[in-house]
Amino acid sequence: MTAYAATVLNAWNRALGPAAATSTAPSVADVAVVGPVAAFACFGVWAELHYTTRTYPWAPGAYLFVLAAAVPLLWRRRLPIPAAALCLAFVAGYHATGYPGLAPAVLAFVACAALGLYTPHHGLLLGLLAAGLVWLLPTLPPNSLNWYALDVSMPALSYGATAVVAHSARRRRLEHEALVREEAAAAEERLGRRLAEERLRIARELHDVLAHTISVVAIQSNVALDALDAAPPDTGEAREAMLLVRGAARQAMPELRAALDLLRGRAAEADGRPQPGLGQLAELADQFLDSGLTVELRLPEAALMLTPLVQLTAYRITQEALTNTLRHAGARQATVTVARERDALLLLVVDDGTGVAATGSGDGFGLLGMKERAESLGGRVQAGPGTGGGWLVRAELPWETL
Repeated sequence: MTAYAATVLNAWNRALGPAAATSTAPSVADVAVVGPVAAFACFGVWAELHYTTRTYPWAPGAYLFVLAAAVPLLWRRRLPIPAAALCLAFVAGYHATGYPGLAPAVLAFVACAALGLYTPHHGLLLGLLAAGLVWLLPTLPPNSLNWYALDVSMPALSYGATAVVAHSARRRRLEHEALVREEAAAAEERLGRRLAEERLRIARELHDVLAHTISVVAIQSNVALDALDAAPPDTGEAREAMLLVRGAARQAMPELRAALDLLRGRAAEADGRPQPGLGQLAELADQFLDSGLTVELRLPEAALMLTPLVQLTAYRITQEALTNTLRHAGARQATVTVARERDALLLLVVDDGTGVAATGSGDGFGLLGMKERAESLGGRVQAGPGTGGGWLVRAELPWETL
């Protein structure tokens, strides 16, 4: 009988098309659900045959009808409509053959639940139709009963309630799955935005490091060439200039390595060195002094207690502003002032140059990078000619202490 039911289901698979043909063998969970219900139906058949006063056909045939109705339900999740149809067909056959009662109809609970839970379209309607069919069967010959009798109507109403509950559970499950998909898509979108912001931050880091270092290398290389072209050549000055070139390159290497490590997805520490902050502004001023730009630094001690992110942002803005001054403004002296203005860090970089717009790198990325850094913290950057001549960079950042 099992082989027969499987053959019928496979034939129905082929009729429904490739999507249905992908059904697999029933799982242990399927057997655990259908098995006890089938056993209960067999017990009901035994009770009906044992206590009835009517004549009935071959007794083992009643149990075969129960098994034949139960087996298709093992495939109810993959093929709910064929499984329910076969189950109800064997239940109808049980009644039409003349066996007393309708004990196999208890399997209709599983069939109606399968139609409500697993049918993609019109599951509730099909479940109610199945319940109506089971309601109709006892009213047909050979063992006819009144349709309004409690032993006929109450089970049928229970089958209909099962279909309604199953359909409601399916809707809740689909809504939950849709919500999970939306949350996953939103999380993926947030991750994409964070990755884009991180790439932008790394690009700014690389720009700042390269712009500063290459500017020092270019200026000191020109100094070395001028010294070598002199008559007689000033080898001492040329040697000093090349030493500065080497020092600038060595300083840039760990910062570049840290940025590239971030790009590879690793938490980078530049050879164990922390990210630069306001405490390293003095070293930065010395580097520009070696390149011919005198930098006067005004830095209160309270600023050294700011958060590392604020200090790094202020350092990079200062570095970019001084680099632009050295490359574009023709200045010989610059002043860097760090102060607190209400709840904001005020950073001023003023030079005595020509007062031209120094955007950096010839492409505008220097000034744009400074603005993006400040805006990422809720601050702002303004740049333009100073009131007393030269060029002024003014940055306002939030005053956030550790």
